[in-house]
Amino acid sequence: MRPDQAERMEYNVDYSQDTEYSAHARLLQSKWRHAKGYPMGKYGNYLEGAFAKTAKVNFLTKRIQALATDEMINAKSSKALYDEGRMWSNLLSSQPLCFNLFGELSHDMKAATACFRQLFPDRIQHVNAVRFEYSPGRENPKYTGDRSAFDVFVEYERDGIKGFIGIEVKYAEALREESAKNAEASFRKHRGRYEELSRPELGVFKSDSIERLRRPPLSQIWRDHLLAIALMEHESRTYEEGLFVFLFPSQNRQCQNGVDAYAQHLASPDTMCNRFSPRYLEEFIDTIADYFGTEWSNELKSRYLGT
Repeated sequence: MRPDQAERMEYNVDYSQDTEYSAHARLLQSKWRHAKGYPMGKYGNYLEGAFAKTAKVNFLTKRIQALATDEMINAKSSKALYDEGRMWSNLLSSQPLCFNLFGELSHDMKAATACFRQLFPDRIQHVNAVRFEYSPGRENPKYTGDRSAFDVFVEYERDGIKGFIGIEVKYAEALREESAKNAEASFRKHRGRYEELSRPELGVFKSDSIERLRRPPLSQIWRDHLLAIALMEHESRTYEEGLFVFLFPSQNRQCQNGVDAYAQHLASPDTMCNRFSPRYLEEFIDTIADYFGTEWSNELKSRYLGT
């Protein structure tokens, strides 16, 4: 149910284009900001710009703040795509959520291993690295040729087998952020490579899938999935297995509808074959909060889930 309009107006988040879930999430972030006493930006879910950049409170711990700062400083050389306004100021953005969710794990492989082993018990024995906005080669034609990247990239081992999990993180997004025009332009530019990675003999996609997958709301999921397939193809000496995880809140109906529609184009429901695994944000947040059991991890849970 969409939050009451009077409450949305009280917290300066009465935004007409919101879906039911994004209205709920926007209100939740505004309430968090208000409870903290942080100055408001253009909407209740925004921090005032100068304050946000100086105080860095969109990130929940000092280590996460330092990590996000370093990532943005190094973005030019790494070709990572960070929107500084969203990172510093927009509480609703999934970019800072990535750092708040996985930032502490990137500093602590013992914690990362414990959490990811619980989330993927049949796959992971030990986590070796957690990286952000990762691509093996943006615009490199041996991968997808485009600028696709994983929001989070996890390297792991199991019984001598090395693998990876590439994660796309969504929060309030409705899978309508990409225009049909932009999706079509990307497809035309990289059509040959996209079709090669989607060929039926790989056993991932059905033979008649491309015409639907190339268009929103499925196009971004498809391109990130193709990146995982390409990484397996060209880094087989490094990674013997890999998985693409699409992570989103269980109540985000637009994302749920998107992954349900996407699954209809997969040749097999077996994740070991199709390398695609939609997962719920609540499960990841609960796992991390339960492991750490600290003030920041409890705040992670209350800020994004309202519990």
